[in-house]
Amino acid sequence: MSDRIGHCVGQGQYLQVSSATVTAHSQVSRAAAWGADLPLNEEQARERLLAAAEACYAERGPTSTRMSDIAKKAGVNRSTVYYYFPTKDAILVASFVRALDGVLAAADHCWRTDEPFLDRLVAACLAGNAAARTSPAIRLLIHNDEAAHTYHAAEHSELWRDKLAEALGQRIAGAAAAGEVRDDLSPDTLARWVTRVNFSLMSEPAGAEDGGEEGILRNLLAASLAPRTSAGTSRS
Repeated sequence: MSDRIGHCVGQGQYLQVSSATVTAHSQVSRAAAWGADLPLNEEQARERLLAAAEACYAERGPTSTRMSDIAKKAGVNRSTVYYYFPTKDAILVASFVRALDGVLAAADHCWRTDEPFLDRLVAACLAGNAAARTSPAIRLLIHNDEAAHTYHAAEHSELWRDKLAEALGQRIAGAAAAGEVRDDLSPDTLARWVTRVNFSLMSEPAGAEDGGEEGILRNLLAASLAPRTSAGTSRS
C-alpha cells in the first residue's frame, strides 16, 4: 500500500504528501492544543480534563459549569475537551464513575463474607455510602439538586451502564441463579433499583422514624429484591 496521500493544489497541480508528514502535523496540532506540558497518552489527557472539570464543579457547581470553563481551567481549547468528551454530561459521568471506584473499593470487603447475599448487599451499601460522603467529587455530584441531574446523565451513559453491570449486575445475576434474589426481573433492573435507593439516601438521609439508613436498605431495598413466592410476594 502506498504511504503517500495525494492533495489537489490550485488547478491541475498534484502534491504528494507522505503519511509521515501527516502524522507529524497531527503531533504538532496535539502539542499546540496542550502547550509545553503535553500528556504522555490519551489516558493522561483524559485525567487532566477530569481534574479540571472537578475543580470547576467545586467553584461553580456541576450544573453551572460550561465546557469553556473546563477548557480554560485545563489550559486548552474547547475543541480539545470535546475531542475527549463529546458532551457536558459525558465528562460529568466520567468524573462520577472515576470517583465511584473509591466507593466500590471501600465496600469490596463486604462481599467477601459467608453472609446471605442480601445481607452482604446491605453492608456494601452502608460502607459505600459512608465512603461516598467523604469523597469531595461524589458530594459535589450528588448534593441536593445535583443528584437528579447526575443520575439522569448516568442512566443514559454506556460508561455508567458498564460500571453498574460490573459492580452489581454480575453479582445479582449470580445471586438470582442461586435463588437468593428474585429472578422475575433482569439483574440490570435490580441493579438500577439499588442505585436509585442509594442516590436517594445520599441526597436525603433517612430519618430515625424509618430506622435510619440501614432500616431503609433492609426494609425497602432488600425486601424488594428478595425471592418471590408462588403468590408473587417476598419470602423474606
